[in-house]
Amino acid sequence: MDTDVMLRMRAGLEAWQRGDLAALEPLLDPAVELLSWESGEWDCHGRDAVLSCLRERVASEVNSGELDLAEAGEDRLVVSRRGVANEGPAAGPSPATVIALRDGKVVSMQQFQSRDDALAALG
Repeated sequence: MDTDVMLRMRAGLEAWQRGDLAALEPLLDPAVELLSWESGEWDCHGRDAVLSCLRERVASEVNSGELDLAEAGEDRLVVSRRGVANEGPAAGPSPATVIALRDGKVVSMQQFQSRDDALAALG
């Protein structure tokens, strides 16, 4: 993956975590899709719907934690969070998202329940 694209993606995702969706918006294709690991009401189609969902996640703080971005081919990234506890009172879900890009823009974000599930889906 192009280094510039990777840097822009990291900067955009980190800005989103701080509540700055304006930095992420230009990275999203107008027809971007955000798909949950279970198809349903959390699926979003189109930039406006995706941004609305991401705003909700910022407000509920489900996007906290240090991000791990891993290249998964020329046009794919796997994004997960580091340091999520598996046991105890701080335990929580550790989802991952496979981000597909075309021409430097995010065209899809497919969520998985874990990083291992995301990597397995990529083969």
